Amino acid sequence: MVRFVESDSTGLPLKRKQVAQACARCRRRKKRCFHNHDEHHAADALNLASGDGDVAAAGSPTDLPSHPSHPSPPSPPEAEPLPERPTSQNKQGQASRFIGDLSPEVVLMEATSLCSHRDVSVRGGLGIWQPRAPDSTKSASPFILTSPSRQAVQDMLKAYVWSHCIACCPPPSDYAVLRRIYLEKLDPIFPILGNHLTLPLQDEIEGKVLQQIVSLAAAADPEASRHLRLNVEGPLLSRHDFCDSLSNSIQTIIDAGLITDRVFLVRILAALSLYMQPSSPDEADVPALLSSRAVHQIHTLGLQMVSVDSQTSNKTRRSLFCCTWALDRINSAFYGRACLIHERDIGLNMDACIAEQAPPFRLFLMLIGLLENVIALYRPGNQREDEVIVELPIFEQMILDAGAARVSSSCLASLEIFYHSIAILSSQSPSENRSTALPAPATNSRRSLAADRITSIVGHEFLGQLSYLPIIPYGVSLSLSVSYRKMRHSNVPMFRNRGKQAFMANTFLLKSLDDTFWTAKAMVAMAEQVLREMDKAVASITQETGLGDASKKAESTSRGDQEIASSGPGDSIIDYTIQGNTDISILETIPDLDVFGHFDPTFNLGAVDAILEGNLDFGPSSNLFEWQQLRG
Repeated sequence: MVRFVESDSTGLPLKRKQVAQACARCRRRKKRCFHNHDEHHAADALNLASGDGDVAAAGSPTDLPSHPSHPSPPSPPEAEPLPERPTSQNKQGQASRFIGDLSPEVVLMEATSLCSHRDVSVRGGLGIWQPRAPDSTKSASPFILTSPSRQAVQDMLKAYVWSHCIACCPPPSDYAVLRRIYLEKLDPIFPILGNHLTLPLQDEIEGKVLQQIVSLAAAADPEASRHLRLNVEGPLLSRHDFCDSLSNSIQTIIDAGLITDRVFLVRILAALSLYMQPSSPDEADVPALLSSRAVHQIHTLGLQMVSVDSQTSNKTRRSLFCCTWALDRINSAFYGRACLIHERDIGLNMDACIAEQAPPFRLFLMLIGLLENVIALYRPGNQREDEVIVELPIFEQMILDAGAARVSSSCLASLEIFYHSIAILSSQSPSENRSTALPAPATNSRRSLAADRITSIVGHEFLGQLSYLPIIPYGVSLSLSVSYRKMRHSNVPMFRNRGKQAFMANTFLLKSLDDTFWTAKAMVAMAEQVLREMDKAVASITQETGLGDASKKAESTSRGDQEIASSGPGDSIIDYTIQGNTDISILETIPDLDVFGHFDPTFNLGAVDAILEGNLDFGPSSNLFEWQQLRG
């Protein structure tokens, strides 16, 4: 159909009058809206400058067909230009930017932008939210570079992502099993991905990254060992190779700036920080770095403040903030890092936020609250002259208070391991008493009982049934440190031998996890070398003192006990603790003898003491990798 458009005296077409509509906020306030005024003028200027009157009369630019999404097979780097991102973005990706009242621009922004709204937190409001432009999602990524040379590198990185990283994903049949494991065992405790697993994502890249992070998290479960493939006809991979490929792909996608939804980016950064496992000393601090980047995005979006959005959106964002807050405390304990989110900077009511979460996650957050109190004991300048003990509630009462009585036993057992880990760390002795034979009574009993419960839950009661979050190897490592201190500093041979048996049992448990968790692998390498040196020292002492007959008698007794031992889930641990190891009880006739004093002088016992006993004082760090490389 032909449409005639009037022209003025100069011959330029006359644009039909268009009535600008007020935004939703101004309509509610019954105020005149100038928010879209500049946009309409910019569109008019564009149409007049192009001289294309029929296009202007036919409709607005939004009536034009949108760019098609990228094809499913990724294009190679030398092929066509990179496909455009889909136009349908998650609404959370257009989240407002929070500007605090300390910024000089906040006054002018609040006066000139009617769509900005003020913080309504419990502390009286500390700033405003400035809405982003509708098209700002294309440049929302903090990794977009403007320099020509850097932009070229960015384009090459994106081409590599499309051809290699996006395709790094388990086949549908294997992913279905990994997704079920994640939803049943991991998501209830730490729901960092929110409802993204139940709602379809419009963006293909975000959908692929979501599958990768779910597969990475679920790979630690023993049930997942038969589903660790990255293509249909590919071989079955080890946990280390499978997780290493997925974590590298996710990090490359993030660095390429292809995740432009900031809220989704926070979720991926936090999940990757918790579930990725470093593979070299250079990567030992990457989990803490990813967590700090997630906290950075949280502060940029102002999720620590109260928003005036819908109640559903607020609840989702509060849950995301609780996950990031909990992860910040976990990294503080795991890596000896300073907390980045402080109570004095939070505008939300944390007790109310925790109370509205699902029971398993609520119980987990209550434990994080206990951990935060314990962390205060280990901050610089907080060393005291007397014994300090943080009072802990009974775990059963915490379950009832969280409304988690109907939660599965395996989930509760996983959280109980975390509870006992906090109990081990909840007491602190003066520095001069931390390596004595007789620690403070409260410290000794609490740590010993908590360590025994961790070993029993992981190795016997719920063997292979736990939610294999990083809190599991962390708890076993703490139990290993408790048994090492007992074996190292006890003056009574009976307690030294008991400590060695517990030390060996925890070493076996960590060995069963060393293909997944890097801390477990480093601790096992160290513990096994300590046991070998101990056996050498005991053998040398028995030959020098003439206790060889007692040694043979103890060995025969051990074999007899092994034959009459009943079968059960903990038999593998029993076998590990008695095969090829010398019993320290043969040295009962020499109670004052220090076995560790007979170690090979070339063995760096001081480094072992610093690391294993440092676990009890928030001391573990990347030097675990360095020690492992030094000792081979």
